[in-house]
Amino acid sequence: MPKKQEDKYYLGNKSLPAANMEFEWTPKMVRELKKAKQNILYFAENFFFIVNLDKGKMKIPLYASQKRVLRSLRDNRFVACLASRQTGKTTMMTIYALWIACFQEDQRILVVANKEQTAINIFSRIRTAYEMLPNYLKPGVIEYGKTSMKLANGSSIGISTTSSDAGRGDSCNVLILDELAFIPNNLVDSFWKSVYPIISSSKKSKIFIASTPNGTDNLFYKLYMDGQNKKSNWYAEKMMWYEIPGRDEKWKQETIQSIGSEEAFRQEFDCVSQNTALDLNINNEEISMTIAELEKYLEEKDGTK
Repeated sequence: MPKKQEDKYYLGNKSLPAANMEFEWTPKMVRELKKAKQNILYFAENFFFIVNLDKGKMKIPLYASQKRVLRSLRDNRFVACLASRQTGKTTMMTIYALWIACFQEDQRILVVANKEQTAINIFSRIRTAYEMLPNYLKPGVIEYGKTSMKLANGSSIGISTTSSDAGRGDSCNVLILDELAFIPNNLVDSFWKSVYPIISSSKKSKIFIASTPNGTDNLFYKLYMDGQNKKSNWYAEKMMWYEIPGRDEKWKQETIQSIGSEEAFRQEFDCVSQNTALDLNINNEEISMTIAELEKYLEEKDGTK
C-alpha cells in the first residue's frame, strides 16, 4: 500500500523528512551527498544557509578565517578559539554540529552556553540550518524539540547551561562550549569537573570552545594560552575583526565612536583587555605585567621627565 504524503514527513513538516522516508536518487544527489560527507567546507559553502538581517535567506559566504577554524575542528580533538565580536563563532558551532550529526552515525553532540537563552538561541539556529538542507542530505527525524533533536542515524544534538551539574550522567562525542570565559570563577571549577568527564571515556571525542575575551583570570584563557604555547593537547585558534571583509581602519574608528572608547574596542574586538599579561624587557630585565600596569608605568615614567 503506498505511503500517504504526510507519512513522509515529521508532523507533516516538509522540511523534516520522516525516519523511513525514501528518495529516488539521482547521480547528482549521490555525488553531492558523498562530497558533503567528506568535506566540511563543501557542505558549508554549498548547503548551509543563514538568515541574513539585510538579505534574508542566503548561502553562507565563508571567510578565510572561518574556513581555517572549520579545518582545525576537523583535524583536532580539542580546539579553543578566541574570537572577536561578530566574527561568526556561533555559525562555526552550528556548521560543525550539523555536519557531524548528519554524516556520522550514533554521535551525541552537546552544546553548552553560559546562559539558558543563549543555548536555546544557538539550538534554534541549528534547527533552522537543518530545515534548510535538502531533504536527501539529512537523516530523518525521530524527535524534534526546542532543546534537542534525535535523527534516524542515531545521532542527536542537545543543549545545556554552564551549571555545576551540566552534562552529569551523560556521555557525548562532541562537546561545544560557548563563552567559557564568562562563567564566574566561583562556578567554573565545579562546571569543568562536571562536564569534562563526559568526553574523557573516549579517545575520539572532541571539544570545541569558542569565546570572546574576558581578561586573563579564567579557565578559557588558560586553555587557550596552553594551546598557543604548545603546552597541552589543546589547539589554539583566533578569529579577528580585521579578517572579515569590509572591516578596515575606517570601520574600526567608527566602531570605537559607537562603542564609546578604545579600551572597549580592544576588549571586544582586538581580544585584548587591561588584564592581559605581557612579557616585556625593561632595562634588560624580563618583566610580566598587564596592559593596565604598563600604562600606569609609562604615565609615571613620563611624569618624572
